[in-house]
Amino acid sequence: MVSHRSTKGASKARRDHINNEIRKMRSLLPVTSDEQERLSYLHSMAAICTYIRKSVLFQGEPFDFFPFFKTFIAL
Repeated sequence: MVSHRSTKGASKARRDHINNEIRKMRSLLPVTSDEQERLSYLHSMAAICTYIRKSVLFQGEPFDFFPFFKTFIAL
């Protein structure tokens, strides 16, 4: 007999997996752990996307993400 997860259980497992991946990516941002903990998952994803875009845009050039992050948090 094949055991099937309930839809509710599968949704929770997906959410947990997504949240875990967001926490992993957030830990890679060049900001303090206190600032990382203050970010919601939505703000974390926005900061991660901004960081990736800036990294690609300024590829090969020295780039300091911190001033952008401070402005982002202030909004």
